[in-house]
Formats: sequence, C-alpha cells, structure tokens
Amino acid sequence: MTAPTIVAQRPVIAGDRQLTVSTIRIAADYYDTVIFDDSPDKRHVGMVIGGYVIDHSSKRATDREAAMEQHREALIAARNETPKERS
Repeated sequence: MTAPTIVAQRPVIAGDRQLTVSTIRIAADYYDTVIFDDSPDKRHVGMVIGGYVIDHSSKRATDREAAMEQHREALIAARNETPKERS
C-alpha cells in the first residue's frame, strides 16, 4: 500500500474563518476531501459547513474527476457559508 498523496489543498481565509480544504488520494479508486480548521483557537472544529464536520468528516470519491468536483464544492462552502453547530 502506498502513502496517501495530496492532490489538491487550498487555504480559505474569510471573515473569522481560517480553513484548509484538502483532497488526498488514498488508493487508485479512493479519494477523500476534508475541511480543516487552521485558526489558532480551533473555534470551528466540530462545526458543520457544506456537509462536512470540520476536522472530523470527509467525503469519498472513486475517481479524480469526482474528487475535484467535491473539492470545488467544499471550497465554495468554506468561502461562502458560516459554520454551524451540529444538530
């Protein structure tokens, strides 16, 4: 098994949000997209944005094209949405 490879990673600074959207390739048909909280106080960890729980959940794709679409959608959410408490 090979080590995961970062295929896309972008910082997002908007308002009080300091986030990173990261997509990695774990295997030939397994990509994960995650949103991380990069703020010093980790104020958004565990909150929900764009269907992701920040620092906790990911979305899986089975090919690079689908993974890049998820990455774009996560970037848009990170830039435009306000993190919300999980219900």
